[in-house]
Amino acid sequence: MNKNTYFSRISGFTLIELLVVVLIIGILAAIALPRYEKAIAEAKVAKVLPWFKNIKEGRDLYLMNGGRDNCMDLGRYMAALGIEARTRCFGTNVDGLCENENGWCDSTLYVDDKTTIFNGTGHARYSYKKNKGQATSDFDILLLTYIRGYTSDEKTGDLFCRPNTEWGDSMCQQLASSLTTVKCDYSAKTCYRMNL
Repeated sequence: MNKNTYFSRISGFTLIELLVVVLIIGILAAIALPRYEKAIAEAKVAKVLPWFKNIKEGRDLYLMNGGRDNCMDLGRYMAALGIEARTRCFGTNVDGLCENENGWCDSTLYVDDKTTIFNGTGHARYSYKKNKGQATSDFDILLLTYIRGYTSDEKTGDLFCRPNTEWGDSMCQQLASSLTTVKCDYSAKTCYRMNL
């Protein structure tokens, strides 16, 4: 058999065929990637929701047993429920309960090595960042533990999703139990109410 005849029978993809394949892959990726990102975010939020429930129940039990309301300490709330959890008081390098039970105790509850819930001013907060390097979170899940400083229509123990980006807003709408928004923080940011 002549070599030239053999090679002339081998057919490859044409440029048009390759472009069509690349186009199809691009379209599938454009549809699948946003859904994948939302699925990842939903899974991470689902992981922390039971911890928010524990914080609320632990706080209620802690206060019923004579705990003080002027120190919000996530570690003591977990201890009140008998749950072993890694917590750290703000400004310390050692895990454990905050030393000053009578003062303000900012603390962090470690769900795992990559997931934390922070006790901020009047709320427990989980912040979600889609990209590691970004300065602000896309959205925050907030458990308002007391009303002080917030608008009068908020109740103690309500859970909210607070968006900080456009993508975060779409996520909050997806996670919310109602699309009715409320003003839920000092800067009167819009939040969506969630079920706990």
